[in-house]
Amino acid sequence: MGQFLEVAAGEYNYKEVSYRNGFQINEVTTARLSIKGVQSDYYTFNDDEWNSYNISFRTDYVEDDRFLTFQIGGYHTKSERSDWYRYDILETPFNPNDPMSVIVGYKAGLDDFSRGFYSNLNLGKTVDDTHYEATLWIDSNSRTEPSANGEYDTLNTDVLAIKQINPNNELTLGLGARYTKIKVPEKKADFYLGMDPYHRTSSRQTEREQIYNVFSQLETQLTDKFTSSLGVKVEHFTRNNTTEIQPQARLLYRVSEKHQLWTGIGRAVVTPSAVDSSTDTYMVNWHNITCKTDNSKCAPPAIILTSGDINMNNESVVTWDTGYRGEINNSFSIDSTIFFSKYKKLRMLSNKYQLCKYGECIDGSILPGQLDIYEYKLSDALEAQSYGAELAIYWQPTQKLNFNLSYSYIDTQAKCSPEYMSCNTYDNGGYKGLYNHQPKHYVSLQTMWTLNSQWQIDGWLKHKSSVSSPIAFYKAPAITTMDVRVAWQYNQDWPLVEFVVDGLGSSTYEDLPNKAPLEEVAFLRFSWTKL
Repeated sequence: MGQFLEVAAGEYNYKEVSYRNGFQINEVTTARLSIKGVQSDYYTFNDDEWNSYNISFRTDYVEDDRFLTFQIGGYHTKSERSDWYRYDILETPFNPNDPMSVIVGYKAGLDDFSRGFYSNLNLGKTVDDTHYEATLWIDSNSRTEPSANGEYDTLNTDVLAIKQINPNNELTLGLGARYTKIKVPEKKADFYLGMDPYHRTSSRQTEREQIYNVFSQLETQLTDKFTSSLGVKVEHFTRNNTTEIQPQARLLYRVSEKHQLWTGIGRAVVTPSAVDSSTDTYMVNWHNITCKTDNSKCAPPAIILTSGDINMNNESVVTWDTGYRGEINNSFSIDSTIFFSKYKKLRMLSNKYQLCKYGECIDGSILPGQLDIYEYKLSDALEAQSYGAELAIYWQPTQKLNFNLSYSYIDTQAKCSPEYMSCNTYDNGGYKGLYNHQPKHYVSLQTMWTLNSQWQIDGWLKHKSSVSSPIAFYKAPAITTMDVRVAWQYNQDWPLVEFVVDGLGSSTYEDLPNKAPLEEVAFLRFSWTKL
């Protein structure tokens, strides 16, 4: 219980204010009110305004055999993108000798609003040797960003029972349901005026779907050293009328009190979504105008359409992993894992199909500006497999100094049928290449050093290996960055002062090709805690 206030300011007009107030209602009920606001200039590039505000309230009721948690909150985010353009497609080219002039572009800017509210109710009660829990979650939000424009409403509920059958067996049973509603703005009557460079559309403005599931898990103490866990989840999706079975099995072996070995295998399924099943994305493509010997043979501008497919199978993965966890002594511990995953029915692009040529479409319609329209349908023809290892080490040589070191290695290879052009060449569609061209090595080293009762210095070194490729789109350099935090507090009654630098000494770089540039950012933060 108490109050917490935090104020921060830094480069690129970064400003943040956060306030929390926790209080006691009675002996078994507490509550907390939280308010936070952030402003900065890093929406896409470091000159675009970004604002975010949220508020939440939570109350907890706890007794020996029962509990109840209720939470409600809302948020509002506004982003401004200064380099955004819109386009008008004319009936005929503005310049008869230049087919590209059929598209008139003008700088318009983009205001991206995202707002919504959420509410959560979680309650539980224990009766004899059985514990019951129920959860109800409601979420409603909307967004104007062109690739995710729409209104989204979700209601999710789950109930479960955990029963101690006997000293060696614990059984969990549960069921759940999710109801969603998606509303996409209607297609404009003047569709070819004021076009975004890309935009998501749908022929069905309102969609409703449900997801139902039942699950169970049995945890068994086989011997003093062996513990097993067997579970299964059966899930039904009304979006594509499919039912999926997702089993898992795990085995834990306690070598000693401080050393454990474990292994497991399980299957998981990605929930089908409107993004790849029932919505389409268009992209205005007018940069690749090519002429041969005279202007009359110039290629016209085009619209590239990526269409969803409701008939695709659900994406799934089967993963096997095994590992070791041990505490060498009170100041040194290690955690390691190796894994292998097999992915099926991943999304990729099918072959290109021309719907309209020089403004004449296969359905008989005529488009302005002699537009070409090319369509790619999403397909589930991609498969992949990945394997790797993870190692985490915690070391505390003194009470005032500790290190957290982690290393990850992952190799992913995708495959698909050569009948798809986007499978044969990485620069045409690229979905296979996106999986194959990923960094393989990741290193993280965190240090926390308490110099004395007033000063603390933390550091975080991160490294990601390079990606080699003859295609510039996938080629990426190795990236190493260092984040530093220096904190000072005179005593517990004084404010905590923190100076933080992300990417210390780093020149501007891109985390991945064609992504927004990143660079060194510094800010100062003050926080007060009153109990």
